[in-house]
Amino acid sequence: MSETAVACNICGASYTLPEDEAVGNLPHVLLCGHIFCNTCLRALESPQNVITCPECQMDTLIGEEGVDGLEVDSRIIGLIYTARMNTKKDRHSGDRWKSPRFKSPPSYADIPTQENAEGRPDVVKVLDEALIKATENLNQLDTLHQTLANGIPTQLRRERNRIIREIDVAVDRAKSILMKRRSMLLSELNAVDLLFSDGRKECKRIEKRVKELRTAIQKARHVRQIPSLETYCNLDQILETLQIPVDVESYDMSCLSLRSGLSCSLHIDNLTESMRNCLKITDDDDSCIREEVSVEPFQNVTSSAEVWDSSSQSVQRNAEPIRKKQSSRRPSFMEGTDTEDTDACTEMVETARSSLVAEPRRNERHRALRKHRRQHFENPPNPQPKMVHYVMATHIVNPGHFYVRYMIEHKTGQKLSKKITEFCSGENSLFTFNDEIKTGSVLFVYWKEDAWYRVTVTELFQKECFQSVTKCLASEVSRLRVHFQDFGFSKCFSVPSDGGLKSLNACLRRPDAATLADINGWAPLAIRCSLKDIIPSDLVKGWTSEAGDEMRRKLGSEAVEMQVFGEDGGALLVDLKKTQMLSLREHLVFMELARFYSPIVAAGSAPLLFYPPVPPKINVEFNAMVAHVISPSDFYVQQVENMEYLLLHSKLQDCYSHPKADREFQIYCPSLSQACVASYDQEWCRVQVTGFPGGQMVQVRYVDFGYRKTLSVKELRQIKDEFFALPEMALWCSLNDVVSLQEMWSDEACDMFKELVEHKLVTVVAKKSDTRPVPVCLYEIGDDFPGASIGEILVRNGLAFSSKQNQVKDTQPLEMTVWDPPFEEEVLSVVPTPPPASEELKPSLSLPTCLKDIRVRVTHVTSPGNIFVQLLQFDSQLKRVHDTLKSLFSKSEPQEIHWEAEMFCAANNTGVWERGKVCSVTTSGVVEVMRCDFGNKVKLHVDNLRPLRPDLIGSYLLECNLSGVRPAGGRSTWTATACDFISLYLTGAMAVMNIKEPTTSPVLVSLFCSNRAGQNVNFADFLISEGLALKERKYEKYVFAGAASTSETVFSEESVLSEKSPEPQKIVSPSQTPPTPTRRINPPAERVQTRSYPPPELPPCGHTLMSISAISEQGVIYAMTHQAVCEFDRLRERLQQHIKTLPRQKNYNWKGVLGCAVMGTDMFWYRGQVQEVIGGHVKVRYVDQGLVESIPVCHVYPVVLCEDVPQLCVPCQINGVIPIGKGWQWDAVVLMRELLLGRSVNVYIMEHPEDPRGCVTVEITVDGMALSKIMVHHQYATFDPAISSQEDYVVKPPTLDLDDWDINTEGLEEPQPVLGVYKELQISKERKHFPAKVKHIRTPNEVFLCVLDKTLTKLEQGESLEEALKRVNESVENLSLLTDFPNECPCLAEYSDGKYYRAKLLGFSEVTPSVKLLVRHVDFGSDDIIPLHKLRQLPPSLHHFPCAAVYVKLAGFKPANVSSEMERIPYRPEWSMKAMLEMIDLLNGELTAVVTATEPQLTVLLYNADGTLVHRRLVEKGLADYE
Repeated sequence: MSETAVACNICGASYTLPEDEAVGNLPHVLLCGHIFCNTCLRALESPQNVITCPECQMDTLIGEEGVDGLEVDSRIIGLIYTARMNTKKDRHSGDRWKSPRFKSPPSYADIPTQENAEGRPDVVKVLDEALIKATENLNQLDTLHQTLANGIPTQLRRERNRIIREIDVAVDRAKSILMKRRSMLLSELNAVDLLFSDGRKECKRIEKRVKELRTAIQKARHVRQIPSLETYCNLDQILETLQIPVDVESYDMSCLSLRSGLSCSLHIDNLTESMRNCLKITDDDDSCIREEVSVEPFQNVTSSAEVWDSSSQSVQRNAEPIRKKQSSRRPSFMEGTDTEDTDACTEMVETARSSLVAEPRRNERHRALRKHRRQHFENPPNPQPKMVHYVMATHIVNPGHFYVRYMIEHKTGQKLSKKITEFCSGENSLFTFNDEIKTGSVLFVYWKEDAWYRVTVTELFQKECFQSVTKCLASEVSRLRVHFQDFGFSKCFSVPSDGGLKSLNACLRRPDAATLADINGWAPLAIRCSLKDIIPSDLVKGWTSEAGDEMRRKLGSEAVEMQVFGEDGGALLVDLKKTQMLSLREHLVFMELARFYSPIVAAGSAPLLFYPPVPPKINVEFNAMVAHVISPSDFYVQQVENMEYLLLHSKLQDCYSHPKADREFQIYCPSLSQACVASYDQEWCRVQVTGFPGGQMVQVRYVDFGYRKTLSVKELRQIKDEFFALPEMALWCSLNDVVSLQEMWSDEACDMFKELVEHKLVTVVAKKSDTRPVPVCLYEIGDDFPGASIGEILVRNGLAFSSKQNQVKDTQPLEMTVWDPPFEEEVLSVVPTPPPASEELKPSLSLPTCLKDIRVRVTHVTSPGNIFVQLLQFDSQLKRVHDTLKSLFSKSEPQEIHWEAEMFCAANNTGVWERGKVCSVTTSGVVEVMRCDFGNKVKLHVDNLRPLRPDLIGSYLLECNLSGVRPAGGRSTWTATACDFISLYLTGAMAVMNIKEPTTSPVLVSLFCSNRAGQNVNFADFLISEGLALKERKYEKYVFAGAASTSETVFSEESVLSEKSPEPQKIVSPSQTPPTPTRRINPPAERVQTRSYPPPELPPCGHTLMSISAISEQGVIYAMTHQAVCEFDRLRERLQQHIKTLPRQKNYNWKGVLGCAVMGTDMFWYRGQVQEVIGGHVKVRYVDQGLVESIPVCHVYPVVLCEDVPQLCVPCQINGVIPIGKGWQWDAVVLMRELLLGRSVNVYIMEHPEDPRGCVTVEITVDGMALSKIMVHHQYATFDPAISSQEDYVVKPPTLDLDDWDINTEGLEEPQPVLGVYKELQISKERKHFPAKVKHIRTPNEVFLCVLDKTLTKLEQGESLEEALKRVNESVENLSLLTDFPNECPCLAEYSDGKYYRAKLLGFSEVTPSVKLLVRHVDFGSDDIIPLHKLRQLPPSLHHFPCAAVYVKLAGFKPANVSSEMERIPYRPEWSMKAMLEMIDLLNGELTAVVTATEPQLTVLLYNADGTLVHRRLVEKGLADYE
């Protein structure tokens, strides 16, 4: 690629970098995103420091620095710089004068000495003649240079003055109208300088020739004075330089007679038609005046050949006139729209093509140049690059539904708006009484900015009609919803009922037939789009409001670049880019607001990657630095003495340490495997993205060192193309001929290996180069002796085995009996080996030969025992399968096939064709399909299924089971917490897998994942550390299930030694398995059957004091009376008497065992009941306490003891509540245990169960508060709706038996009467237009109303509610505090003004640290949270007044269906906060109400004093809709 590959779209000049004294031609970016060169932008700059883009007509304001202050496009600069680095040597090879010519130095024998110089007397004579000739040449060159240097400015000044005079004459005639244009024309005269670019080049050639000649003259003079200097220079070269004649014809002097051919003319006749053709610079090439310049010193000089060929110096291209680029044609999907962009006030200078003029003797040559130049304009040599679409978002619903407008149609929209406004200003657009409006018709609406816009009617409402209609007369329209064709959004307009056609014509107009035909010819400017290939992050909830908000925040009102991929359902599939590197789709995915629908990267979209590290030569030593160590089988080395890498590293620091680099190279949304730059230890290094842990963090790998680290996305920088030149420097290696003692390397071995090699210089010898990691041998570097092997050091320290020694030992014949091969060898012998690599498509998975360090991708996880992974080495095969399915079924139609379970199919899942297997089929046509290559199940319609070819049936999925772990908590199955935990961490993660048992199903594996520190961690150990799993027990083959006693199951050391073969010379290696002892035959399990213990004796219904002994996981409460507690102590003593010694353990069959004896942790015997048998444990419930534990089999005895004593604990359940979910949640059980365990509480037994072993329905009181209300308050349960009255929920305190007490009740006060709920103010439906006042507003259509009728709030004596409250507040200290807190309880509550008002209790708001209650002021409607000391008992004199505030619903309006307000009422999100505030203002004033309904809710209409509805203004402002 050369530097001319990127050129300006206007002038065609190549972008160049500033170098030495050359300014360069840099690409600058305008505000709209278009890119042009320095020269063109300076020509377009106006006196007001504004540049109008010739592409989209968008203005860009420039600062004091001018064009140089605009942003430079870094991509083009990077391409030019890379091309220069690659072609630097080849660019100057064709120019004979731009590289000095060197000759090989003469041999020692040919060098002339002092004696040889004296023997050659003709040297002085030859030098004198050459000096005379050189003096003449130098004088001629000086004359040429002086003539050109003086003539160019004179001719340039003459041309500029002539054109300026013509421009001044034309501008004077145009007067003040063209004054602005004059400055723009003057600025375009800079193009005249390009005419003399060849002349300047000729001057530089002459200057260079003069410099060479002066140097040769100086050398010749020194040699002439001191002939001995001849030995230190090349005399032949000096003589050749001195004698080269000056060829005058080789120097192009035609620039001194050149004229630009530009002139300024004024066409007055066309001034009124268009200012664009009014003032322009024309080409007068037919009448060019050429001035011939003669140079006297040259006339007598002749040459037979031209040394310099100037035909390749293209002045014409550089002198190309500057043009404003016409708007490109719209895409095919926009055809039919008038894209002509004309404006009578737009000025444009059309500069004619200029031609060069030379002296008469060069006419033929310049005529050919002019012809070539005309062909250059008519047929440009380089095609223009494809135009990029720049758009602006006008309306955004969500990332899958939004509207944009093209920036090139900005003036088209202005012209259309002007045409519509002109039509609407006439009377032909007014509605009449006979006009009819229909849905779908085109109208004009007055919206904003004093302009009219075209809309389409989407919904129409007629007066006195609540349902929408399809058509009605214009005079009968009450409101309508319209869609703005040129913006994409919809809006509702209401027509005042009393305004008639005058109000309608104020905001709506109709087109006549001619105007409608004209308007229909203009396609809608708003184009519906959808971001391609992204779906919501949660398919159930769909697009969230956060996704739309983030999209609006990113796009704003600025111009963005749009890339069109296709069309689907009337919407364009696009991607938007606000900057050159920020894709809106990738940004939404990175912010976790969306996700790509396909897990496979599309072809052509893979990021640019680093070259892989260069493999070392086999068995060749080289020195390297160990950069990073994980274990002896996993480390990275870096070759030292690599000067190219040191240079690249230095350039990295210089490039990214610049202060502006953070802003210039910032990465907003990285992709997987993307190459970038990041800092490590305050130095910039090359990295590659390897994962996304979430929270805007990325996992990276330092490709030159091997480190792995988790960084913030803000720490990444874009990498320039020049830094891809070198491959990755970190070589992944493993230590050869050394294996670990255990399954994994021990910490001691890893630590010692790091201490020996990490960050140290070692000698490396590679054993293989085609495997990863590369097996190598490491040796220490010694001064005077060969270094020691690192592997041998590990073996000597007992931290590793030498694989060579093991192989030698295996090959030695042993004089012993041949044993069958161990089980491990048999397993390895049946490992399937994959066939050799070929181009044939493999539809199924085949395990690799090496079962360790396999890189996989986890696709689906249900539990630690059911994990589905994909091997990364099969990604190419999987992509080929997907491409094959796409080519087969992307354009196919659904087929009539009777789908059944276990049938293989091709399924279209979210637009991607995948292999699937039918699991179940429903009658509604929905099929549950398992994704064969991913493991999860999806539900699809039968239309998305196609029959799968037999040669494509298969799966690249491997089902795995984590080895070495088992469920925690004594369970046989994995808990939901463990399953959710492993699914959260592993789904979609990259991991390294070691296969343990390839023959089992699922395959036993070990998974290693990278943590935040970049280290590989065994996930099984991670589950154990989190308490979600336990280490798996390893049972020996001779462990028995309890058939014999403990003494029989333990082998003594002597018995084991006696069974071994007496071969003392035999050496057993540690890797060999010990001999298996003789198998023993287990006796059959003994069948035992026991019955349950008798049920407990239930206490009578009523209050009783009980002690809580246990609460089960299901929320069953076990309680014991005081008598049962005492009986339990006696029972325990009896049980110890029954069993004084430990029974002999036998192998029992526990299926028929119910009652049993259990030895607890305190070594006492208890009665129990078997619940479940789990391996070597029995799940037992203590029948006298209710506790449930998993007990080893040896501590459980199948016998029933003390059958005469019933169970002492009573199972209970809470009355009147229903747990949230299917049962009590774990946190609810924990709360009950904290409140009840070990406490004596008051229990009210409400009902006995029909089954004597069932749960008793009770109500438990804890510190005076019902347990049921506590659980409801913490939202663990809800009240049972089957209970008819709230009184059933109230805890009934125990009634004391006063007969047992000697209490004198004489003189005591009568108990206070129990007050009921307040009376509601009854308003009949017959009441019309009664005065009212709003006391409290909950939402715009839900208020508390106060009827302004004094007669309704007075007692018979005439005392009003205000008077009664005033009287009570004077002696409020005499009132008792509130002690009972049932729902709806009437009371007095203190308000913020210090006075007490009537209120009722709604419930508990807080319990800790102090109790607070939620109350409602019944005379005002407001709610308040009040502590207990601010509540008083309500006097009976205030109870008879009805509630002054009545809760009503306002009729006639509802929340707006479409609203742009973002701030919402938290408890009523359908209403905006602005509507709430507006309604509060509307309700201030005199109001009258009319009752419209009393059932199911009191509903009224509110009117203002003038008789208008209160909510009318709310609807007119678009904050609500008519109901």
